[in-house]
Amino acid sequence: MSALDLLTFAIAALMLGACGCTWRAAVLFAGWSPAVATVMRSGYGEADRRDDFLSMGLSFATRRGWDWRDGEGKRWIEDEVAFETAAGERRRAIVGRQVTRAWQPSSVLRIWYDRADPTRVTAYGPWYWNAMTVLSLGFVAAIALWGMDWARTGDPPAWLEAIADKPGQPPRMVWERMADAVSHK
Repeated sequence: MSALDLLTFAIAALMLGACGCTWRAAVLFAGWSPAVATVMRSGYGEADRRDDFLSMGLSFATRRGWDWRDGEGKRWIEDEVAFETAAGERRRAIVGRQVTRAWQPSSVLRIWYDRADPTRVTAYGPWYWNAMTVLSLGFVAAIALWGMDWARTGDPPAWLEAIADKPGQPPRMVWERMADAVSHK
C-alpha cells in the first residue's frame, strides 16, 4: 500500500468523521435544548484530583488506571446534575465530560437535554460538534493541499523546506524557523 493510498484513506475517514459531527450537531439543534445544570454529585473527588496531581498526568500511574475516554491532560468523569427544563420541570441526570486533571471541575455547567426524554443529556452541544467538523475539514484541506503532492512526488512542499534545518547548521526551535520564514530580511 502506497503513501498516496494511505492519504486517500485518511481523507475518506476525516470526511466521514466530519459528516458524523455535522449530523450530531444537526440532531442537537433539532430536538435538544440547552439548560444550566448544577452538579449534585461528582465523579471526580478530592482523592482522584490528588492522585492525578501526584502522577503528573500519567494515567497508568493512577489507581484509576487508563480510560480510552481520557484526553491529553484530561480525565473523563460522570456527574449527577440537576437542571430545569423549558417546561419548568426539575430533572436529574448523569452527564459525562472531560475535565483537566488535578483541577477542581466546575460545579455549574451548560448541558443539552433531549426534549423527548430529558434524562438524556450531553455536555457537548452543537457548537462543539460544529467546531470538530471545521477541524476535520481543515485537516482534509491540509492533506489535499500538501500531502498528496508530497506522497506523489516525494518532495516536501516549499514552505516546509524553507523552515527545515539546513545541513551543517545547528538545530533550531520551531519558532526560530518560523521567524526566519516570515521575516523580510
